[in-house]
Amino acid sequence: MDLTSVIPLDLIGALFGYSAMFRLNRLLRIESFFEFSDRLESIMTKAYIWRVGRTTGYLLFMLHLNACFYYMASEYLGINSSKWVYNGEGTAYLRCYYFAVRSLINIGGLPEPGSVFEICFQMTNFFVGVFVFSSLIGQMRDVIGAATQGQTYFRASMDGCVAYMNMFDIPDMVQNRVRTWYNYTWDAQGMLDESELLETMPLVMRTAIGVDINFNTFDKIALFQGCDKQMLVDMLLRLKSIIYLPGDFVVKKGDIGKEMYIIKGGEVQVVGGPNNSIVFVTLKAGSVFGEISLLQSAKDGGNRRTANVKAHGFVNLFVLDKKDLVDILVHYPNSQKVLAKKGRKLIKAKGPAGAKTDEEKKKGISLFRTKPPVPKLAQFFGAFGKGGFLDKLKAAQAKEQTGT
Repeated sequence: MDLTSVIPLDLIGALFGYSAMFRLNRLLRIESFFEFSDRLESIMTKAYIWRVGRTTGYLLFMLHLNACFYYMASEYLGINSSKWVYNGEGTAYLRCYYFAVRSLINIGGLPEPGSVFEICFQMTNFFVGVFVFSSLIGQMRDVIGAATQGQTYFRASMDGCVAYMNMFDIPDMVQNRVRTWYNYTWDAQGMLDESELLETMPLVMRTAIGVDINFNTFDKIALFQGCDKQMLVDMLLRLKSIIYLPGDFVVKKGDIGKEMYIIKGGEVQVVGGPNNSIVFVTLKAGSVFGEISLLQSAKDGGNRRTANVKAHGFVNLFVLDKKDLVDILVHYPNSQKVLAKKGRKLIKAKGPAGAKTDEEKKKGISLFRTKPPVPKLAQFFGAFGKGGFLDKLKAAQAKEQTGT
């Protein structure tokens, strides 16, 4: 079809009198246009821009065809032969195109057709205009709706969350931080949850995307050096991306450790001291923290956090759940041994867990409040009970009598 479309039939037309009929073979290349359109959409970051432009092009082309048909009808009936046909004044294409716009869009105000041909032509214009423009308008609505679908979902989610917080009178400070998280997350990644994009894809495609995006960073982490490469790939598929606001505590000392964190972007600080005012170290992109709680045994509370980690500015973290890590390591016993050995070294470097404080040793109700003092009246009557003041007095008198 492409070869047939480029045959120079124009030369043949020049011998017998030029006519547009000799250029109809060019229409055979219409398939190439649709193929070009599909390929262009697949490589554009914002494909909806091309879709809007393409739909607008369809509209303009339909108006162009109608203008050509109107001019042919005017020539057939005779230029300026009636009020309905083209009168021959001005630029023919512009005047005919103006007629086509008003006719197809049903604006009205056109000269009334007189002959049967004119009436049939005008009625056909009206029917085609209603069908074509309703289809194009519907297509334009779908294109714009698809382009703004993500933002509509984001706005609906944030509005629902704000309405929920207002219903329960959540403090303004908390509400402002929630709004900041929503807005920053949307601005940073254009969605609230990246994993939603990959859920419908086959496993092989999700693996390919995860490897291309994060494997190089993941492979350079010292903790996973020496582990099976396929195990790292399986871990990539279990990672979840979470954004923290400035000042948020990612982990707190003493909390139960259920996740480990890999810094995707931003920085976190390990803090301590009075009011957590001392910064011990700042961790940047590619660093890992929280791994000790995952690698050591939970026996005797060994999986508690050993430090406070706070977000220094906006930070994007990969989170790996302990359950997911355990499920993965079952299939990689050699990597499990490597991580267990590194875990013991990390625990040894950190030192043994500190002895429990008096507050940690408290049991039962003493964890919530101190034992109230015994009232004085109860103390007085308690003196007359068993083991009280009277019993002690009797015991002393009996001892004196025995001694005498």
